[in-house]
Amino acid sequence: MISVAFLGLAAIFAVILIEEEIVMLYKQTCFVIVMFGLCGLCGMNLVAGTPDTLFGKVVKEIHISGVRFTDTEIITRELATRVGQPYLKVNAEKDLSCLDRLDLFSDIKIVSREDDGAVVLDIRVREIFPYLPFLSYEVTDENGFAAGPGLQSVNLFRRDIFLTGTARFGGATNINLYLANPWVAGDHFAYEFSFFHRERFNELDKFNENANEVYLTLSSYLGERGRVGGRFIYQSIESDSSGRTLASDYHDVAPTIGLFLGYDSRDLWSDPHTGWLNEIELAKTGGFLGAQSDFWRLNLDVRRYLPVMRRHTLALFSLMTLTSGAVGDDLAAWQDFSIGGTNSVRGWELDSRRGKNQFINTAEYRITLVEPKVLSPIGGLSLDVGLQLAFFGDVAVAWNTSDEFKKQNAIGGYGVGLRLLVPFVNMFRFDFAKGEAGSSFKVHIGSFAKPVAQRFRVR
Repeated sequence: MISVAFLGLAAIFAVILIEEEIVMLYKQTCFVIVMFGLCGLCGMNLVAGTPDTLFGKVVKEIHISGVRFTDTEIITRELATRVGQPYLKVNAEKDLSCLDRLDLFSDIKIVSREDDGAVVLDIRVREIFPYLPFLSYEVTDENGFAAGPGLQSVNLFRRDIFLTGTARFGGATNINLYLANPWVAGDHFAYEFSFFHRERFNELDKFNENANEVYLTLSSYLGERGRVGGRFIYQSIESDSSGRTLASDYHDVAPTIGLFLGYDSRDLWSDPHTGWLNEIELAKTGGFLGAQSDFWRLNLDVRRYLPVMRRHTLALFSLMTLTSGAVGDDLAAWQDFSIGGTNSVRGWELDSRRGKNQFINTAEYRITLVEPKVLSPIGGLSLDVGLQLAFFGDVAVAWNTSDEFKKQNAIGGYGVGLRLLVPFVNMFRFDFAKGEAGSSFKVHIGSFAKPVAQRFRVR
C-alpha cells in the first residue's frame, strides 16, 4: 500500500510541477497506476511452510566462513539478525536479500542451528574475485558495437567499494570511470561518481559529437525501504555542425541538479522475483545554474516484480519523463528523447518517434531456464551465470505538445528473447521483436536490464 501511495503522490507532482499538457497525460497514466496498485495487492508471499522451531530463540553466535577479501564488518552491518536478540523469520528473509545487494558473492548460504537452547547462525559465502581485468563491451542502436579493455574492483580496500574503468572502441569511442561506495556513514549514506568521455557520430542529430559528462549521486536510506538523495550532472557537448547546439560556438554546457525519492522492496538485487523499485526525480538544468539550457525535468520510474511460480516472474516497467520549455529554445535537440529500438520499443527502428517527453511501458514474463550457478574457470575466480527466457511487450509515445500525445502516435512491439545473467552488467539481452508495420522480426542485442538501459542518454 505504501507503493500505491507513492505512485499517487508522484502523479500529483506531475500535474503541479511541469506544464498544462501534463493534465492530459495524468488521465492516461491513472490506468497504469491503478493496474500496478492491483498487482501490488495480488503479490504472492514467498514465505511458505511451518515456521522453524528456532524462530523466537535468542541468537547466541554468528559465524561467517568463506571470506578472504572482505572485512567481516561489511557483512555483519548488513544483517537484520543480531547477537543477543531473538531470531525472527522476517529478519532471516532480510539477511539474504541484504547480502545479495552487496554484489560481492557468487553464492550465499545461511544455515541456522540450535546450541544449548540458543541459535547459532552459519553464513557461508563464496566471493567474487575482487580485482578483474575484463573485456568491456557496449551495444547501442545509434553506434552499434564497441569493445575494449576494462579493469574492475568489486571490493576495493575490502570495503565493498566498486571501481571500474573501461576504454571501448568501434562504433564509438568511450572512456568511462565509475566509483561507488554504498555505505560511507549513517544509514547507508552512499555516493556514486561517473565520468564519460565520448567521441561518436550522433545518428539522431547528424553531427560528430565530442562529449564529457560527470554524474554525482548522494543518497541515504529513508526507513527500511525508502531512499532519498540528490544528483548533480555536468554535460559538455561539442558539435562540428551549426544548429545542433543552443550555443553559437557549437559547444553546449549543461549543469543539472536534482532531488529524488525512491522505494525499494525487491527480494533480490541481482535477479528480483518479487517487490517494487520506484523513483521520482525532479531536476533543473541550466537557468539559475548558468547555461544555455533552461528547463525542468520530472522522471517517474516504476518497476514491479510479481512471482507467478518458482522460476516464473512477471516484470512490469513504466518510465514517464516530462520536460518544460521548447526544443531549440530552452533545450537542445540532443536533450530530447527518441523512441524505438533495443532500450525503448523493440520491433521498431531507432527514432521512430521523438519528443522532449516520453512514456515507455514494458511487460516481461521471465522464465528462469538455468538458475545462476557458480563457475570457477580460474583458480580462485568465482562467477555466477544463469539463463532466462522472456516473452515481452513494449508500448511507448514521445511528444512535444499535448496534441501529439495520442494513441495514433504510440508505437508497440512484442517478441521473445534470452537473458544471460552475468556479473558486472547483470543481464545481456538477445531479443527478437515484431512491431513496425510491414517489417519482419528485428534482432536486438543489449546489455543491462531494459529498465536500467532506458534511463541512459545514449541508448
